[in-house]
This record gives sequence, C-alpha cells and structure tokens, in this order.
Amino acid sequence: MSDRSDPVLPAATGRWVVRIVVVTAAMATIWWCGPRAVDVLAARFDETARQSPLVALDQVGFRARPDWLDTPLLLAVSGSLSPWLSSDVPILDDATIRRLREGLLSVPWVEDAGVERLFPDRFRLRLELRRPVLAVRDADGGALCLVDRQARMLPFVDTPLPVTFLHREGGEPSMVVEPGQLAPDQRVRAAVAIAVEWRDELAPAVAECPALLEVDATNLGERWVRGPSYPEVRVKLRRRDGAGVIFAYDRPVDSPLPRVPVGTKAAVLGNILGKHPGLDGLVAGDLRFSRRWEEYLQPRPTGRRDPHEPWQNVIVPR
Repeated sequence: MSDRSDPVLPAATGRWVVRIVVVTAAMATIWWCGPRAVDVLAARFDETARQSPLVALDQVGFRARPDWLDTPLLLAVSGSLSPWLSSDVPILDDATIRRLREGLLSVPWVEDAGVERLFPDRFRLRLELRRPVLAVRDADGGALCLVDRQARMLPFVDTPLPVTFLHREGGEPSMVVEPGQLAPDQRVRAAVAIAVEWRDELAPAVAECPALLEVDATNLGERWVRGPSYPEVRVKLRRRDGAGVIFAYDRPVDSPLPRVPVGTKAAVLGNILGKHPGLDGLVAGDLRFSRRWEEYLQPRPTGRRDPHEPWQNVIVPR
C-alpha cells in the first residue's frame, strides 16, 4: 500500500494563489459591503499616504538660474513662492501635492508648475516663470507694475528694464493693477510689443546697440493730430553719457497700416551710430527713413540744459 501525498504547488504558482485570494477577498468586501467599503479603503490609503516620508519644501533652489533673474527679481520671486514652500509634504499624499501645485500657479510670477516625485524623500519642482520686459509708471514716476511679453501684470520690482509712462486722463487713475491679469490699457500692450520687438529683433541686428530706456505709446491712433509724419510710437535710447536720445519709431506692432521693416530701422540706427558713436551729440532722430535719416537728427544744444529732456520738448521734423 503506497502513501499518497498532496501535490506540492510550485513556488511561483503558490504566490499567484495568494495574490488571487487577496484580490478576491478585496472584491468580495466591496461587493458585499457596497460604497461604504470603498470609502473605508480610500480612507486607509489616504492615511497611508499621509504617513509616508515627509519632504521638506524649504530647501528649494534653482538648478539653472535664468540669466535675466537678477538679485531684485530673485528676491521678489522667492518671497512670493515662500508661503507655498514652507512646510513638509508626505511624498505619497496626492491631495496635498495637488494643492501645492495650485498654490504655486496662483503666484503671478508662475506661468506653469509641475511636481515630480523622486523617491524616497525628494520632489523636483518645475516652474516656468514669467519674464518681465517692461516697467509701467504713472506720469509722476510712481511705480505701477512690471509686465511680461503677454502684457500680464507682475508686482513692481526696481530692476533695470525699459519703462513706459501712463498719463492720467481727467481724474481717473493711470491703470488699475491686478497682478496676474492682463494689463487693461492699450498703451501698455503696445509698448510691451515694441519692447519685445526691440529686444528680440532690432537690437541683435545692430552692433553696440544702445540700451532701450523708454517706450512712448501715448500717441496711439494719432491722438495728437500733428500730421502723418508724427509717429504713434517713439523710443528713448541711452546715450553714452547716460542721457536719453528720443527717436521716432513706428506704428504699433499690430497696426493694420504698413510698418517700416525692422531691418530698415536697424540699418538706420547703425548708420547713425557710425556717424555719432554712442549717440554722442544727439537729442533726437528718426529711425523710419532709410535715405533721409540725417535730416532728422537733432544735435545736442551747446548751452547748459537738463540732459534728461522731457518728450514734449523735442520736436520731430516733418
């Protein structure tokens, strides 16, 4: 008489049996107990996530600091982000991580944000910051805001940027500033587009191009009726001695009327710099005329005068 023993399951098969039993038990619990069981299981998973390793968020730094992010801007951006980066977050807590991303996106400086887990105890934050291209001030020089290339308003920071001045009309404020929102004033949007065009297209085409100090867009739609030769947009460039030189520039970037090609304006400025290096001896000129540009140059007065002359004191020839 031979002994009959129970068949021995291979180890791999045994593990699958255990898995099947566990999964079946879980499904049976959900089937028999209904929605309440789902809530109980979700609560248990949430509790496990909350008890997962904590990640300190106060050690955030830039792996590659953008070259435009100077010290004043860095301090401003860091100060705005710090309320959302001052606690510990469980690495598996999806709800808290979601709230963290939403909080980061509420900061005006942040255009997009992503949070990536790096196990066992680190996060990688990916932030796309809005780069300011222009400062906005009221007519008296009071600070209003900075704006990015989309004309989205950012908190004002005293940093080297071209500026545009908004003149009040009647008793109305220059502009209501709401950081994170698009600038409501058409003059600001026009000035931003000119500043971006100058930075990205014109300046790279001119050797030793003077810095852009100011964009004047107060004559949009030729609000000052002085004839077609008077430009809708003027710019102020830095002279070698630090003073400003005013140039007639063009129509707005989105104007339905013809505009002077950027290459033409760059060539004119290059010719002017060839004759007047560093814009020495000039107070005004015009970048729109490829052949007659010398006729529009205004020499610096020989008498004593404030080098920072206001726009209205410069007459552009017709």
